[in-house]
Formats: sequence, C-alpha cells, structure tokens
Amino acid sequence: MNKFFVPNKVYEDRISICKSCIFYFKPTGTCKDCGCFMKIKARLAPMECSQKKWQKTTKIETPEDLPQEMIEEALKVWELIKKGVAKNQTAKKQMIEIYNVIYNTNYSTGTNCSSCLQTCFNGIKQIYKKHKND
Repeated sequence: MNKFFVPNKVYEDRISICKSCIFYFKPTGTCKDCGCFMKIKARLAPMECSQKKWQKTTKIETPEDLPQEMIEEALKVWELIKKGVAKNQTAKKQMIEIYNVIYNTNYSTGTNCSSCLQTCFNGIKQIYKKHKND
C-alpha cells in the first residue's frame, strides 16, 4: 500500500479546490488540464496541481487501510473491468492509475502488455473482494 497519502484535512482541502476549478470535469472526476483522476492525485503527498492551485506536501500518513475514497474508486473501476476487459480506454487508464497509487508501482497507462494489465486487474479484484460488503 502506498505510504505517501496526505492526511484527510489536506485531501479535503485539495479536492474542494479541484471541484471548484474550471478544469474539473465532474462526470469522470478528472482534470481537463492534466488528465488525472483527482480523487487519486489529491490524496498523494508528492503530487501538485498543474494549475498551481495546491502544492505537494511533506505531510503524510500511513493508514491502516486504504482511504475510503480510494476504496470507492477501486470499486467503481471494478464495475468497468469485472468481465476481464475494460469497457473503454478511460476505464483501462483509471484501473492502471489507481493500481499504481495503491501498490506504489509505475505501469504506463497506455500499456497493452497483457501481463501488466492482468496484474492491475488482479490488484483491483483483491480490493473488491475485501471491501465489496462495506
């Protein structure tokens, strides 16, 4: 699990800024400037807003479990990939990004490597199995 999550207060401040920004695309929760899924990016200490509306920080916490919004994102992605094939490129990219964040890996979001994609799929599946009844 990634050990570089920001405390809840920092996350809430960041995501609030994102949601009020003209670049925030509400239907997908992505930034139209950088293309990132903001529920993921805003949770990571070393990340910063491409528009400089919030900065990276050294305030981190190592949670016992994943932050709730990360679990929710993984469960949403699961619905788009659960048949073993991503419904679209956005779902594939989101699966890889959330996997990279949670497991501290660096798979390319454009990869077509079946082994890499299977690893990401299995990681999201594990989160689904653990949290499906929460």
